Amino acid sequence: MAKFVAACAWIVLLALAAAAFGAPASPVFYKTQDSDEWVARTFIVQPKYERVLVVTASGEPPKSVIVPRLDLNARGGGPEAQEYPVAAAFKTLQAAADAARGGDLVVVTPGTYAGFALQDKPDAGDGKYICFKALGKPGEVTIDCPAEGKDRNWMVMFQSAHHAILEGFNIAGKTGPGLEQVGPQAGIFIDGNFGPSGKMAHHIALVANFSHNHRGWGFHSTDSHTVLVQDNLFALSCREHSAYVSDGSDNYVIRRNVFFASTASGLQCNLDPTASFEELFRNEAFASYPAEGTTREWAQGLLKLAAEKFGENNFPDGRGLNFIIEDNVVYGNGKSGGGSFNFAGLQDSLIQNNLIYENLTTGIAAWDNANPYDAALASPGPSAPGDVKGPDVLPFWGCYRNVIRNNTVIMDNPGRVAMLLNNGSWGSVLRNNIFLNDQSNSMEVSNTSIWKLDSGYNVIRTADIPGALKTLAVALDEANHSAVGVTRDKAAAEFVKWGSEPWVVIEGNWWKLNPNRPDFRPKAGSKLLAGQGDAKNVPPKDIDGRPRTAADIGAYRAAQAETK
Repeated sequence: MAKFVAACAWIVLLALAAAAFGAPASPVFYKTQDSDEWVARTFIVQPKYERVLVVTASGEPPKSVIVPRLDLNARGGGPEAQEYPVAAAFKTLQAAADAARGGDLVVVTPGTYAGFALQDKPDAGDGKYICFKALGKPGEVTIDCPAEGKDRNWMVMFQSAHHAILEGFNIAGKTGPGLEQVGPQAGIFIDGNFGPSGKMAHHIALVANFSHNHRGWGFHSTDSHTVLVQDNLFALSCREHSAYVSDGSDNYVIRRNVFFASTASGLQCNLDPTASFEELFRNEAFASYPAEGTTREWAQGLLKLAAEKFGENNFPDGRGLNFIIEDNVVYGNGKSGGGSFNFAGLQDSLIQNNLIYENLTTGIAAWDNANPYDAALASPGPSAPGDVKGPDVLPFWGCYRNVIRNNTVIMDNPGRVAMLLNNGSWGSVLRNNIFLNDQSNSMEVSNTSIWKLDSGYNVIRTADIPGALKTLAVALDEANHSAVGVTRDKAAAEFVKWGSEPWVVIEGNWWKLNPNRPDFRPKAGSKLLAGQGDAKNVPPKDIDGRPRTAADIGAYRAAQAETK
């Protein structure tokens, strides 16, 4: 014990010495497959607010408000409400954001408002979040334009901000698919602004917002880590994606959202080394590094220098680590292409319990965004097993070492696939998924992605696998308990209610679940789906949060469990 205590003391002394000499501190990401545990360990939100600030359009602020304590892990009813006196009142969200400090709650009464920009608040931190909450019924608090005097591209902007929560707002743009591109780029923007700031935005939660009809995206983020995105509807983006995470962002939980009817992708997580490096070069710390390189060696040298100056995972590096993407529904996106889930550079992450149906593009796409630093290794790539000795000969910014399990992907698109592993997306574990596409392959795996692929217990129609490289895989569907040759017609009989109806209906300023939406639970006793999965690699709950009692395939547990 004495030796252990001495060793711990020595580690502490080393850490203090490093801090004294200005050595960078890297953020610590909690690693788990349980998103509730991630939230509990990562978002330390105060049980009571220090002050309550009110924003009111009426000019008659209440003297007190009654609000429940925010429980980020609650599904449905949360803790009992508590009454707070109002410390100050404002006519605009921007004025309240400027006045807010760590530990405050900003409540907004029903009405229509301009948005706000929140920047670094040094007094915000664990147990001292700045929370913005819409009062009234869903949709009664609307943000319809950016704040006066702020960047007109964003209605709500968190720039170099941290420890902030946005809950319950209708963030309404003025355009949509097929319409003229007008208004801001995005409803919500999270931005580290790393070039001039040298910082990443972090510890931000977006909860139960409706962000829709924007020129580019319902939500967009860059230069960020440690972000929770849950229970939102992102919809009807005019030019691009329902939601877009980019530029080296890490450590996200994206759960229980709906990505709906946008022109390009539903959820795009393109961590983009090219854009990340452009942002690095805006920072004076890299003034002496040779610019405009295109080789892998040049790019990895830049990453090494950045880690020395800012700490690992504390700068935009073109990769996204430690994501949990679960329990989401993706519907009606992709007229211009992309992927329903379009991932580039997403690594060491978990994608599970997602429902993807009636989109016009690829289901789940994993690749490296065809960046120039990987180009020499991405194409033509290996042609024989002996060509692959390890990851050094494969693309560096692909989507590798991800677990993709219990997703339901249903499509009927020519030239697209339900599950694409491309450009260095190696080491993937695929389990208990439904990947259906009648007009093209269910799965495609490139020659740079088959190394250490472990796939099985899935339901597919066809898979395009490089035959000469099959020995590089750990397991392939053809010999690992998968149902192969399954068409949409055959699968339709296995679900409680097959259909193509939209998942949500938009009414006025808010939305609701469509009562006519399909029900993709496996039927009781389905010989194709019920209990046919890998019991060693199945989530403990399904997309609706119901405990799984058997190893059912797809996003839902089988309907038979409902009667027990």
